[in-house]
Amino acid sequence: MSIKEQVEFVKEELTQDEKLLEGLIKVERFYKKNRLAILALSISVVIGGIGYGVMEYVKEQHLLKANSALIKLQSNPSDSSSLKILKEYNPSLYELYILKEATTNGDIKKLEELVNSKDETISDLAKYHVAIFKNSLSQIKDYRLKSTSLLKDLALFDEAYLLLKSGKVDEAKSRLAQIQETSSVKPVAKMLEHYGIKGN
Repeated sequence: MSIKEQVEFVKEELTQDEKLLEGLIKVERFYKKNRLAILALSISVVIGGIGYGVMEYVKEQHLLKANSALIKLQSNPSDSSSLKILKEYNPSLYELYILKEATTNGDIKKLEELVNSKDETISDLAKYHVAIFKNSLSQIKDYRLKSTSLLKDLALFDEAYLLLKSGKVDEAKSRLAQIQETSSVKPVAKMLEHYGIKGN
């Protein structure tokens, strides 16, 4: 290597070192200028992370308590303390449990309470079961005419059955015909139409 090449090499090394030093100085100036903001942001991130972790832990503990209460209720439905815990820690699961128990036991009063549930699915299912347990043709019809009804085809079937029982065969046929071909209720509807209507 010649002296000229060595001088160029040293110049290049010094230029790179200068750039590195210049970058470090800029970072240091930025840090000194914004030290409080950087510190506040760092503290906020740490506190936020801790808060999120704590909230997730609390949420998980609530779910565990609610699940434990549900398991106890399944083995002992009259356990009022477990029912209270379930209601406190998971209101949606509580309403679902009450719906299950009310439909199993035919408890119209509890079903009527669930009609006002904030959960649209629970409310819808409760409305359907109230109408069925009351054998109310008008309530079943009102239920099936709502566009959001989950059990519309089943309501049509139930309405047709009640119409058939009251001797209104043509109306019953009309309701059974409204059940969609893709519905799982359709085969049963066809049996009702075949054996119920043709038998009359």
